[in-house]
Amino acid sequence: MNFRVRYAVIATVGSLLLLAAPRPAASQDKSAPPKPVARLADGHPDLNGLWGGGSRAGEDTYTVKVGDHLEIHANEHRPPHKVTAAQRKAVNPPPYKPELLAKVAQLDEQENKLDPIAHCRPAGFVRVGPPVEIVQATGRVVFFYEQEDENFYRIIPTDGRPHDPDADPSYNGDSVGHWQGDTLVVDTVNFNDDTWLGLDGWFHSTAMHVTERISRDADGLHYQATVEDPNVFTKPWVMTARVSNPSKNEIIENAPCADSEFDSQHLVNGDHL
Repeated sequence: MNFRVRYAVIATVGSLLLLAAPRPAASQDKSAPPKPVARLADGHPDLNGLWGGGSRAGEDTYTVKVGDHLEIHANEHRPPHKVTAAQRKAVNPPPYKPELLAKVAQLDEQENKLDPIAHCRPAGFVRVGPPVEIVQATGRVVFFYEQEDENFYRIIPTDGRPHDPDADPSYNGDSVGHWQGDTLVVDTVNFNDDTWLGLDGWFHSTAMHVTERISRDADGLHYQATVEDPNVFTKPWVMTARVSNPSKNEIIENAPCADSEFDSQHLVNGDHL
């Protein structure tokens, strides 16, 4: 076989081997349309169901310097070792007015005695974050919440009505909702000032105004809350967003708070709850 014929045979065999060889999977097309979202008869996204993993929105994360590295914790779940205020630095703290920072620090220092939940008062929906169950109905949506010492719910009209001008100030305020495209927007005003926004002495006034935005995709529920309080903040506070995943964990009825009021009177140090 001369050189030219042998080269042609080798080239032909090589081509056949290349055609037969498995090809690498094509890279995922980032322009591919997202998975469709389940919708109700009225066309709005279906938010119904149990949702988990969307930790408390008011308890934004903070960093702690331990030795030569940083640890990241949710404000509601402190590390087992003692953490001083100097070590702890919130990643997204509320923007308090400078003249109120000393008050925040004082409340934080005495958190185990002054935090309203230490006296069996409701935590408030802003602090507990996204709901763990949602039920949609015509003209309203119901949010359910689960905590160690309390379960509660909010009934939010979505029929276009305004805020109730005769509503009394309350822990959860007066809420009305409406749809902006595929996002449910919940507007809440008329709060009392007997809740905190987080463990670190994050208080608020009765002028607080909260706007929640809830949407979903095929994989989870997206929750974002913005808090305005011109009496104590220099600007609106956009809380850290949360994503909740579909859950099968049914809400458990928890016993009413009874012990914190007694225990707080006997605490002898500044450990946080």
